[in-house]
Amino acid sequence: MKYVALLSGGKDSCFNLLHCQHNHHQLLAAATLSPHSGKDEIDSYMYQTVGQDAVALVAQALDVPLYRRVIQGNPVEQAAEYGLKSAGGGGIAGDETEDLYALLCDVLEHHPDIQAVSVGAILSNYQRVRVEHVCRRLSLTPLAYLWQRNQTSLLSEMISSGLNAILIKIAGAGLTPSDLARPLSSMQPKLISLHRKFGTHPCGEGGEYETFTTDSPLFKSCIDIKSKEVVVVDQSDVAPVAYLRIKHALLIKKEVTPAPSLDIHVPPLLEHSFETLLRHVEKSLYGAASDSASGTNSLHPHAQPELGPSVRRIGPWIAVGNVRLPTSHSRPSSVGEEVTRCFEILQSAYRLVTVTLSPILSARPAGQTFTRTSGTPPIFSDHYAPPSRPRRTNVLFC
Repeated sequence: MKYVALLSGGKDSCFNLLHCQHNHHQLLAAATLSPHSGKDEIDSYMYQTVGQDAVALVAQALDVPLYRRVIQGNPVEQAAEYGLKSAGGGGIAGDETEDLYALLCDVLEHHPDIQAVSVGAILSNYQRVRVEHVCRRLSLTPLAYLWQRNQTSLLSEMISSGLNAILIKIAGAGLTPSDLARPLSSMQPKLISLHRKFGTHPCGEGGEYETFTTDSPLFKSCIDIKSKEVVVVDQSDVAPVAYLRIKHALLIKKEVTPAPSLDIHVPPLLEHSFETLLRHVEKSLYGAASDSASGTNSLHPHAQPELGPSVRRIGPWIAVGNVRLPTSHSRPSSVGEEVTRCFEILQSAYRLVTVTLSPILSARPAGQTFTRTSGTPPIFSDHYAPPSRPRRTNVLFC
């Protein structure tokens, strides 16, 4: 898909671009939100604003246009939910999330063929909820390949990928102003040590530190910081707060810029414990004989018996499984038709226990069909009003 990159200049937003490239998405533009002129940083719940004085160089290094917007709003709605819950519902007037909506509207005006948004979110549910809300309103697909990854592993992957970043802000226990401007690679042992001693986040997801990316396999030029200034905000002995003001930086063209050969680690779809659980579920449904006949541990769809949806009550919850089109049905002409027919099957299953689809908090399609399709979110919103809560229901279409 063609996509726009939400850039802060930090390691997360830049590393997510490598995963987008690995998955054959096409970068058309970059977009960023910044504080008013004369301010290095503001207290935003949504956006990294420190380092904005040099983020334009990151877009130039990527060789894409940069769209900017000054943050006008404030964190008006600070609850876990955001915006109206009805399908296609709007946001909250005056909230900083609406600045992102306006920014992406501007990008789409210039690039109407953009289908997706690259987001470097790792752990912040607050950020995820609001980005998904904006993307849903604009029929865009969020590309967040770092979401809920193990941070120790992720930090190592960032460093080994060839991405170079420096610390541009520190605000966590054990970090000092002397750590500013140090490369992430040289900071890794200290960050891991602090994580083991105090439970801090190796990737800085607790606000312990922020970074600025000076090079990446996708950069056509690297960024050379010529002049900088350390600004100390809080001289606390336990967790001082300080940031780096980049006063002057240059782009240095790389001598050779062939198409990058990316060595990106792609985590398995399921963690080991859940992979084991899946095998147990398969055997309980189809019996060990299926595995013996196929000679493998995975079930072959064409060898499976035609089983309808299973519906069970588990305390206050209702579990529905095996929602899929029977092989005897005619092949759907589109993804939208397949989704609609599966939801009809799901609705019929719910009628067996006299409830409707309204209890569904969220549904996430998985599988190759949907990773290539930008139209999935609007299709799902036709069948239920997706609120802004963490995932509770996963719908897998095979």
